[in-house]
Amino acid sequence: MQKVLIADQDPNTQSFYADLVLSLGHTPIICADGIAVLDCASANPDVDLIITDIDLPGTWGEQLIEVIRGLDALAAVPILVISAPRSRTELMRLLVKGVRQWFEKPPKTEELIAAITACLDRSAALDLFDVEEAIPLAIGGDAMAAASGSWLLEA
Repeated sequence: MQKVLIADQDPNTQSFYADLVLSLGHTPIICADGIAVLDCASANPDVDLIITDIDLPGTWGEQLIEVIRGLDALAAVPILVISAPRSRTELMRLLVKGVRQWFEKPPKTEELIAAITACLDRSAALDLFDVEEAIPLAIGGDAMAAASGSWLLEA
């Protein structure tokens, strides 16, 4: 059972996402504003996925993503953003800042389930080994070459 931090100010939306996460066999952690996201994230450094609106009370929009990415324990945690429509420029900035996927509200349930499952399955698989060492060796490299390279893993 993995932990999913859910951040949205609307109680009905929180319940919908929490029920969805529970139905997939995972534990939801609910936050209603940007400050609560940071508090919950700090209290749960083993969170496996973050689902957030970026239009939260007490938050700074894109800056919330930057702050999350700046926390060592959460730097690699997948982030799904579900929010109001954005410009292409804003969407690109979110992706550059480390958002895995963006959904316009309300998201299609099937698409959201697929994204949650993909993020959590990949997260569980990556926990099984040290990716930086294992991948270069698995494709025929050696440990010295692996130490000098950089690797991009597609979602």
